[in-house]
Amino acid sequence: MMKNTMKQLFIGLTMAFGLTLAGCTSISSTVDGKTHVFTEQQNCPALLEMDRGQTLELLLNENPSTGFMWSLVAQPKLFKVEEIYQSDQQKIENDQAPMVDVGGKKVYRFTAIQAGEELLHLKHARTWEQAPIDEWTCRVRIS
Repeated sequence: MMKNTMKQLFIGLTMAFGLTLAGCTSISSTVDGKTHVFTEQQNCPALLEMDRGQTLELLLNENPSTGFMWSLVAQPKLFKVEEIYQSDQQKIENDQAPMVDVGGKKVYRFTAIQAGEELLHLKHARTWEQAPIDEWTCRVRIS
């Protein structure tokens, strides 16, 4: 009798622990229940479900001094878009001389403002070249 109880307890705890781990590794990237955060190395789910007012934040490495910059392929219609660039130079102490060829981070914030479905498509390329060296896409359904 005691063996069965212990076995059931062990199985129950194992299942609970497994579900907890599954939650930690799920594709949901919400930080606060409102913001989905991705980097260029992370793929967006096949279809990301969002509500109006929620935000998708995309963090991208960029070095404009090389000519390679991230840009939107098409301006989204269902999102308010904010684009921010922070040079790594800004992180260096003010008393140091400026450094050549210092990259930084470009942050795109897409705030859902209207219901519908849209593809967010960004490319990392030089403006004078046709072929990008990298791309990031995310199909989003807003309700």
